[in-house]
This record gives sequence, structure tokens and C-alpha cells, in this order.
Amino acid sequence: MNTNEEKLKNISYSGIKDKNIAHQDFLYKLIIIGDTGVGKSCLLARIMDNDFKIEHQVTIGDKIVKLQIWDTAGQESFRSITRIFYRGAHCVFLTYDITREETFNNVGDWLKEVKQHANPDILIYLIGNFCDLEDDREISREKAIEFCRENGIEKFFETSAKTGDHVEEVFSLAARELYLQQKEQADEEQREQEEKAKELAQKQRQEKVKLKATTTKEKQEKPKGCC
Repeated sequence: MNTNEEKLKNISYSGIKDKNIAHQDFLYKLIIIGDTGVGKSCLLARIMDNDFKIEHQVTIGDKIVKLQIWDTAGQESFRSITRIFYRGAHCVFLTYDITREETFNNVGDWLKEVKQHANPDILIYLIGNFCDLEDDREISREKAIEFCRENGIEKFFETSAKTGDHVEEVFSLAARELYLQQKEQADEEQREQEEKAKELAQKQRQEKVKLKATTTKEKQEKPKGCC
């Protein structure tokens, strides 16, 4: 297990049943993309307890984290989801149907759109949906894993919106990873600020010592008056 996975494992996580909580400490935008019929809306409905709201609230440690989840709402066939949809997104689920090979073949095109329109540091997950239909499988896990390896995608899950397999797990991991990413970035910024403050303080001390030395030298070199 690598260091990042250990950190994620140690972050406590639980869902919030009260959907009316307005407060959140962190808000992340997560988008679900893929061909028509791969189960994007079903995944969303499953995580939202079938109430079709677009916000999923959880607690991570003592912090309230809200995932604002967007899906393409049928617009994917028109390729009309571009900059507005991707703007400000923190995480994307590239979704395909494991029983329909053509939906997997199109994942590469969706990935190109992500790289063209989304932030360069966006988290990318590959999601193979309908894993409950094993007898109808057309895309092996090995093929999906190879795609991830070739394209630098670190997270791959197979899910079932029908049975709920791995659905909560994948949203949970995304929330924790986004939180960890932001926390580490904030910690790094704080370290940089502290380092700059130390450098400034050291520079000021050196200048003070230099000024004191110059003043002492001037006093020593000052000519004495006649008797």
C-alpha cells in the first residue's frame, strides 16, 4: 500500500442522512460523463437515495464535505457539454457499460474532452457500470486496467447502480481524495509561507548585524578632536 492510499484509509468518512444541512466546510464539483445509456443518472440516483438531488453530503473527520454532482442529462449525443460543464470540476467519472463494447471504445474521446476543457489537475476515475450483468460482459477488467495504465488514470472501479456494488465506495473515495488533495495543498502553502517568513526574519537579522557593524566601524574611524 503506498503512502497516499494509507492516508486515504486513515480518513474517517460517513454519509449524512439529513439532506437539509446548509453548512459545508468543503464543496467539490464532480461530473459524470460517458455515452448515452451507460447508467450515469442511475449512479447519481443510487448515491442520492433515489431522490435525484445533485448534492451528496458526507462528513470527513469533523468536516462536512459536499459533493456537487453533475451528469450530462442526455446532452452527450449532441456534444454540447463543453466549457460550462467542465468549468471548476474537481473530479470526473469516465463511465462506460461493461456489456457494450462501443461505450468503452468511446471513453478515449471523452478523455480528450476532459483534457481539453477541464483543469489539468482534475481527478479522473474510470467507471465500468452494470457489473451485475457478468454473463453479458464484453469488456474485461484487464482491458480497462490497461486503458488506465496507458492514460495515466489511477482509479478504476466496476459498479452496479442496480445492486449498489461499489457505488458508495467510489463516491466515498473521491470525497476523501479531494479533501486530502486540498489539505496537502494548503499544508504545502503554509510551509512555503513559514519558510518565506523565516528567510525574511533571517535577512532582517543579517541587515541589523551589518548595520551595527557599520556604525561601530564609523565610530572607530571618526577623527578625534584637538586637545
